[in-house]
Amino acid sequence: MAKITLDGREIEAPDGAPLVEVIKNSGTFISNLCYIDGLPPYAGCRTCIVEIEGMRGFQLSCTTKVSDGMIVRVNTPEAHSTRQAVLSLILSYHSDRCLTCHRVVKCKPGDTCLRDDLVTHRCLTCSKNYRCELQTTCEMLEMAGYEPWDGDERTYYNLPQPPPDQANPFLEFDPQMCIICTRCVRACDEIRHTGAITLAGRGFSTRIEFGAGGPVHESNCDFCGACIDVCPTATLMEHPNKWSATQTERWTPTTCTQCSVGCSIFLGSKKGRGVIVRPDTRSNPVSADQLCVRGRFHYDAVKNSERPQTPMIKRNGGQEAASWDEALEFTAARVAQIREEHGPQAIGFLGSPFATNEENYLLGKIARAIVGTNNIDSSTGPVTRAAADSLRAAFGSEVLPASMERLADSKTILVVADDLESSHNVAALRIKDAVVRKNARLIVVSPLWGELNDFAEVWLQPQPGEEAAALAAIAAGLEGGGGQPSFAEGFREAGTRAVATLQDGDGPISLVHGLSHFGVEATRAVTAALANIAIACAADDAANALFVLPQEANVWGLRDMGGSPEVLPGYRYFTDEAAREQLERLWGGPLPAAPGLTFEEVTADGALKALVVMNDNPLMLAPGRSRMMRTLESLDFLAVIDSLPTATTKPAHVALPDASPWCKEGTTTSADRRVLRMNPATSPQGEARQGWRILSELGARLMERLQPGEIRIGYQSASEIMDEISQVIPLYRDAGYREMDSGAQQHIDGLGPNRAERQAIEIPPSTAAQGDFRLMIGRGLYTSYEAAALHSSDADRLHREDSVKINPADASGLGISEGDTVILKNEHGEMRIKAGLTDAVQQKMLYLPLYYAGGAVAALAGEDARVISVSISCG
Repeated sequence: MAKITLDGREIEAPDGAPLVEVIKNSGTFISNLCYIDGLPPYAGCRTCIVEIEGMRGFQLSCTTKVSDGMIVRVNTPEAHSTRQAVLSLILSYHSDRCLTCHRVVKCKPGDTCLRDDLVTHRCLTCSKNYRCELQTTCEMLEMAGYEPWDGDERTYYNLPQPPPDQANPFLEFDPQMCIICTRCVRACDEIRHTGAITLAGRGFSTRIEFGAGGPVHESNCDFCGACIDVCPTATLMEHPNKWSATQTERWTPTTCTQCSVGCSIFLGSKKGRGVIVRPDTRSNPVSADQLCVRGRFHYDAVKNSERPQTPMIKRNGGQEAASWDEALEFTAARVAQIREEHGPQAIGFLGSPFATNEENYLLGKIARAIVGTNNIDSSTGPVTRAAADSLRAAFGSEVLPASMERLADSKTILVVADDLESSHNVAALRIKDAVVRKNARLIVVSPLWGELNDFAEVWLQPQPGEEAAALAAIAAGLEGGGGQPSFAEGFREAGTRAVATLQDGDGPISLVHGLSHFGVEATRAVTAALANIAIACAADDAANALFVLPQEANVWGLRDMGGSPEVLPGYRYFTDEAAREQLERLWGGPLPAAPGLTFEEVTADGALKALVVMNDNPLMLAPGRSRMMRTLESLDFLAVIDSLPTATTKPAHVALPDASPWCKEGTTTSADRRVLRMNPATSPQGEARQGWRILSELGARLMERLQPGEIRIGYQSASEIMDEISQVIPLYRDAGYREMDSGAQQHIDGLGPNRAERQAIEIPPSTAAQGDFRLMIGRGLYTSYEAAALHSSDADRLHREDSVKINPADASGLGISEGDTVILKNEHGEMRIKAGLTDAVQQKMLYLPLYYAGGAVAALAGEDARVISVSISCG
C-alpha cells in the first residue's frame, strides 16, 4: 500500500492504482466524464486534471498511477478554473440550457422556464434530468452562466442536429446529446466484447454510430444496456418507463430469475411499479456490473393488469372469482376427499424453478408430511434428474463445488450448449472475458452457430442429437489406450484439434454444459461424457472444473428442497431409512416410504386423481402438449398457484393468484450454488399473495382435516421458513436472512464429491427419420417467459425469434423465401410459422426457441427426444 496526501489529508491506496479511482473512493469529487473504472484510460474529456507536487503543470488523474509519498491537490482555484474552461469546450457542442442555468435549484414539473422560451432542450424536457452525470459535473464545477462560446457559429444551437433513434423497444439513441466521451464504444467492445458501437467520421464531424450507421436494432447490438450504464448524458437511455425512472422512489436489491446465472439487480420502483433495472455489483460476483436484455428489460413484460387478480373456482361452466377463504377451503376439502377415497398416491405435486426455495420447501413438506406422498416433481425434473444421475455416478454427488468466477480465469474452456450466448448470457460473457483477457483457448460443441463461436479456436458441429457421440470420441481420445477417437465424417479434423487443445491445456480448465429442456437420454450421455473429459483433463480438480447450467433459474434450489420423487430435502433419499427417520424427527411426523411418481408418471393418463401445481407450466415446458392437456382435463381436481394466467391454469378447478417474481421475498439458488436474496420491490396485483403464504395457509387447512402429527406449517414470514430450512438442509446453514451473505456459495461439507470415476457412455439412438428435417429446440435470448406464457405477440419485442431458422440452401430447394409461412408437421401435430433463412443452422436442420408462441413447438414433441423429426413445406 502507498501513502499519499490528498488535499492535505493522508490516505492509503494500492500502489499503482489509477489516481482518479483513488480520489473518487476517498469521497472527493473529481470530474471524469470519459473514464470507466477498471478499463484503460481514454483521456478524452481532460476534466480530471489535478496538481501533483513535483510535476510540471496539470496532470490527468486517469492516466496517473499512485506512488508512495505523492502529494495531490484537487480543489485549487487554478485547477477549478481550468476544469471549467475544459468543460466549456464540451458544452459548446451540447444542449446546455439545463447545464449553465443560473437556477441552481432545478425547476420542478409544471414550472415555467424563466430563461428561454424558444429552446426546447432544457431540464424538464430531458428524461435524464436529476440523474445526468454531465449535469452533476456542471453543478459541482459551478458552470451557471459560464458560456465563453457565446457567439460562435459552430455551437449546438447554430447547427442542425441528427434525429434520435427510437425505433426499438428497449434502447433510445439520441446523438445530439452525445459529448463523444466514447464510454459506450469501449463498454461495448472491452466489457461486452460485442463491438456494436463505433466512432465514425473525423474531426468536427466525429459521431457515435451503431453497426454501419443504421438503426440500433439493425446492428449486432444485443441490448444488454451496458452502454446505458456508462453514458454520462441522455444519449443512451432505456426506452420503457424512461420518464417514470426520472422519479424513482425506491431502489430494491433483488435477483433476476430469467436464467440460472442468478444476476444481482437493483429494481427501481415508483408507486409500487417497477420502472428501471440496474446491476447490483455487491451480491453475485459472477454477474457483477453486467446483465442481459432479459434481466434489464423483461421486468415489465407483463403488466399487473394482465396477471390474475383474485382466486378463481371452476363452476357454472367457467372459472368464477372467489374469496381467499372460499378458494383455500375448497382446495383443502377436495384434496382431503381424494386422499380419503383413493389414498395419498392418487395425489401429485409439481414444484417449479420459477418458485423460491421457501415455496418449493413448503410444497414438499405439504406433499410428504401432510398428504403423505412422494409424488413431487416438475417439468424440468426429467432432464435435470438425468444430469444428476450422471454426476452422482462420476463423483458420488450431484452437488458440485464449481464457481463460475473460475470461467474468466480459465485457460482452456469446452462449452456444450445449443447457444450459451442466448440461454446463459452472462456466463457466456465470462467465457469471452477469458478468451480476450487471458488468451484462453475455447472449444464449442454445438450444431448451431452462436456469438460465442466467433471466440472459439475449435467449433465442433455435430448433427443435432449427436453431441454425445462427439464428446464420447473426445473422451476416448483423451483417455488414450492406443485407440483412435471415432469422430463422425465431416468433423474429424475439428474433433482431433479439440482433443489436442485439451491435451495441451496449461492452467485452469472449465467445461460448461448448458442443459436443454428436452432430451433425457441425450442429457445423461452428454453429462457422463463431460465428466469423463473433466476427469481426464483435471484429475482431482474435475468437480471444480465442470459446470452444469440448468435450463431455468432455481433448478438446483428445487432439488435441494426435495422437489424430486427420489430425494428428500438436503439430498436424503427416501430409500435410506435412517435419513427418512432423521427428517421425521425434524418435521414431527411420519413420512411415506413408498416410491413417488416421476413427472413422466405423474402426467401419464390415469396415474393421478388430483394435482397441485406451484408456478409450473407443463403445457409450455414439457413435450407432448396434447397428451398433457388430456391428462390435466381428466383429473378430478387440479389446483394451480401462479402469478400468470398460463395455459395450465385454464383447466384448473381452482386457480390461486401468486405475486409476481418482483413482489416476492425469498431466495433462489444459482447454477454454481450461490444462495441469492429476492426482496419485494413492487406491489402485488389485486388480491394476489406471495406463494409461501398461500402454501402455509393451505397446509394449515389440510392439517386440520388430515391430522398427520405435530407438524409446523404456519409461518409469519419467509424468513421463518428459511430459518427452518437452515436447520433441515445443511447446504443452507448460513442462509438465514439475518446472517446470510447474498451471492455466497453454499457450504457443501459432507454433500460434495467423494470420488472421480470414469463411466460408460450410452449413446442414444438418432430419432430423425430418413429425409426428414431435425428440429432443434433451444432457449432464446429475447423472448420473455412471462409474456410467452400469456401467448403475447410482444413476448419477443424485437421479433428476432419468431421464425423457424432454416439453411438458405434447404430453403431454396423447397422454394421458401425469407418471411414465408411454412408448415412443420409430424405424426404428433403441425404448426404454422414464418421462415427465417440463416447459415447459423446446418442443412437438414431447423431451429426454433421453445418459448415461441407459448411453447407451441411442444405439440410436435411426442417423445422426450433431443431433436424432433419433422417435414417442412410452404404454407
